[in-house]
Amino acid sequence: MKNIMKKYSLFHIAVAGITIFSSCSKNLDDVQPNTQVTFDQINRSNLPLVLNGAKLALTNNALYQIFGLQDVMSDDFQSIAYVTYEGNNVPSTDNSLTFAYKQPYQCIANANMAIGFATQQPAGDSLITTNMGEAYLLRAYSYMLLTEMFGDVVIVKGGENPKAHPVRNAVSEVRQLIESDLKAAAGALPDYAGQSTMGSKQAAQLLLARLYLNTGRNDEALSMANAVINSNKLKLQSNFGDIFKATVNSPEALYKINEISTNNSTLYGLPSTFGSGKYGTVVRAGSGNTWVDSMLVKTYEASDIRRAYFLRNKGGSILDTVYFVTKFPEEVTPSYPICRYSEAFLIVAEANARKGVVDLTTYNQLRSARKTSIRNSADFADAPAFLAEIEMERRREFLGERLRWSDMQRFGKMNSWLQSFGQPASHVLLPIPSREFPINPNLTQNPDYSK
Repeated sequence: MKNIMKKYSLFHIAVAGITIFSSCSKNLDDVQPNTQVTFDQINRSNLPLVLNGAKLALTNNALYQIFGLQDVMSDDFQSIAYVTYEGNNVPSTDNSLTFAYKQPYQCIANANMAIGFATQQPAGDSLITTNMGEAYLLRAYSYMLLTEMFGDVVIVKGGENPKAHPVRNAVSEVRQLIESDLKAAAGALPDYAGQSTMGSKQAAQLLLARLYLNTGRNDEALSMANAVINSNKLKLQSNFGDIFKATVNSPEALYKINEISTNNSTLYGLPSTFGSGKYGTVVRAGSGNTWVDSMLVKTYEASDIRRAYFLRNKGGSILDTVYFVTKFPEEVTPSYPICRYSEAFLIVAEANARKGVVDLTTYNQLRSARKTSIRNSADFADAPAFLAEIEMERRREFLGERLRWSDMQRFGKMNSWLQSFGQPASHVLLPIPSREFPINPNLTQNPDYSK
């Protein structure tokens, strides 16, 4: 892990909402904005720059350092590279926590400025409306990241007094804001038009469906996921690997965020977290010290096109030969999947099953696209049996895409998982980084962690 950033002004920036990070240095130890824009300087011409700054602030050229943390904590992976995450007992002084807490707030600060400017303009300008919609989308996603990792977090909408030291808002309040933002995004953004790096109505709807599913609002999850499918703006495809490529607009890659290249190297991004490292004489990304659970790999059928995206190799610091996920390509421009079309199909199946209805239609549509066997209703005794199968299909489909931790909670697997490591149920959340407490003395730590 690289050292913590020397500049530690994010909390004040997020509260005051006065600085734009439109581009970041490649040196994580000295992150500086190359271009700064105050709120008074925003205009129609540079509004897209502000929005791009929000994306760059979220990635900070190192989103891989936080994107996969909760996947490592889950049952999908094993790791000796992230020992405290593997053991579900992360100290509040952990370096990655600083990025995990700061980067979403940096994105929120920029999004707040874009939203503040756009809402003051006359209605009817499509450029302003579209950029405002994606700002809502990015703000909602950033708060989703924060609540999933830390639970209660401070809501910042811009213009607050940085000396006020606000307390953490309850998760329920943050989720209300997320829902409101995603609805605003869906209303302002155009339909998906083949550009997966641009926000769309369907991306907002799918994130809404995810939010509703995770909070037990199954009817609403079903409605939003069906809206995405019935839009007919996307399609499932047979070339699974294209979904994750930065420069390919796959019809399945609904919304993704790309990073700025780091020294033109292909060794960064998610392959840096999950990669095998050296393979024979070939240098590959990663350390070879975070690998996929072998029992999960064995659940893929031989014909399943997703099965090809594993590499069996000797671990970096262990004697065993293990499986590494390779669906995240080694590219000069790392890319991160925010939401994918296939998620809508499994949300429909799950939301129905949670209502007691065994409807295999969308489940089989996805399985057919993945060239694996389809199922019949007779294969499942009841809705709970089908739910168990949906859970496994989600593991196969979304491996490494930071959905498993929430899935484990929704499917009732979390408490026993934490107990198996001797950890309390409260460790479903990460600790608030210790460096935040001198900045804001009103912050409180999550249970069973020390400051």
